[in-house]
Formats: sequence, structure tokens, C-alpha cells
Amino acid sequence: MNAEFFYWLNKLNSLTNFAAFFIGLLLYRKFPKEIKTVFYFVAFGAFTEVFTRLFLHFVMRNAMPVGHFYFPIAFLLVSLFYLQVLNGFIKRSALIAVVVIFETYALINSVFIQSLFQFPSLVGSIASMLVFLFAVAYFTKIMVEAKIDRLSGEPSIWINTGFLVYYTVNFFYYSLYNLRISASKEVTQIAIRFFSATNLLFYAIICIAFLMHRTNRNRKK
Repeated sequence: MNAEFFYWLNKLNSLTNFAAFFIGLLLYRKFPKEIKTVFYFVAFGAFTEVFTRLFLHFVMRNAMPVGHFYFPIAFLLVSLFYLQVLNGFIKRSALIAVVVIFETYALINSVFIQSLFQFPSLVGSIASMLVFLFAVAYFTKIMVEAKIDRLSGEPSIWINTGFLVYYTVNFFYYSLYNLRISASKEVTQIAIRFFSATNLLFYAIICIAFLMHRTNRNRKK
């Protein structure tokens, strides 16, 4: 029963990823710049999902090299979103410096620290921690400025909540990766399933954010 449930959970997980992609594709022209950046993140995630499956089928049974490319690019796209929404609250030069330092470290990690055939848990953990801080900073900005009357109707709030939840869980998933591998197989499977459920929740929130933007536009008209 559990095996069947988590089989369909994984299928639903992939479905929500592509659902967010197609919803974003349909509404892309109406998106403001910051939400377009989130769409790029979603599109990159969908591309990586397909590429990983092809890589595993045609190249090798080890998908770890894909992660070494995914994490730096995904972090860059998320950072572009926060560069826009945190504009005027945190110095742009400071955020750019954080991004440059991280991307440099990611390159060094892949070349000298963690092999391309090892899971890049260090890069994933640091990226998750930084995005968590960005998300908290954005919520702080919202509270300080108090310009949004209805938080539940603001797409950027939904997106930020999605990133906050997703990368908070990811931080523990990545940072405890080696511990999970050395633990029992059951513990590893539970962690993977929990990650899959969080991934599903994240893309469901992004779908809501994309649709929320369309609803807000219609109301203004």
C-alpha cells in the first residue's frame, strides 16, 4: 500500500512540475519581470526533470553530474527574483556579491571538493540556506513597508512562501544527505518521499501564484 501510494506521489510530483510550466507558458506574456524570472526557474526545473531521465537511460545510471549543473543555475534564477523584489530594501551590490561568491564556490566544489559523481550536498545546503535568508528578508520588507493590503492575493507572497518552505526542507535534506546514506535503507526512503511531497507542495504553490496574477489582472480590468 505504501509503495503504491508513493509511486503515485512521485507521478503527481512530476505532474505538478509540468503543470506549473504549462500554466506559466500560457500566461507568460502577462507576467511582470519578477514572475517571469520564477517561470524561468520552473522551466529549468522541467527541463532538468526530462534531461535527467534521458541521462539515466542513455548515458549512465549515476545522475549526480546533473546536480552539479542544476544547483548553481537554479540558485542564480532564484536570486534574480530576489534581486527584483528586494530592490531598495537590501543593497543590490550586496546581493550580487553573495551570488558571485556562491557561484564561484559551486565551481570550486565541483572541481576540487566533491566529484561530479558525488551528490553536491555542500552546494545544495548553502544554496538552501541563502534562499531561506532571502525569503525571510522579503517577508521583513513586506512587514516594514506595509504596502500590501491583502497578502493572500499577492502572487509574490505565494512565491516567497513556496521558496521558504521548499528550501527550508531542502536544507535538511541536503545537509543530512551523507548521514541518510549511512543510515538504514528505510530512513533514506522516508527522506526521499518527504522531499518528493515537499516538491509537490512547492509547485502547487507556484501554480496558485501564476493563476493568482491572472485573477488580479482581471479584477483590475
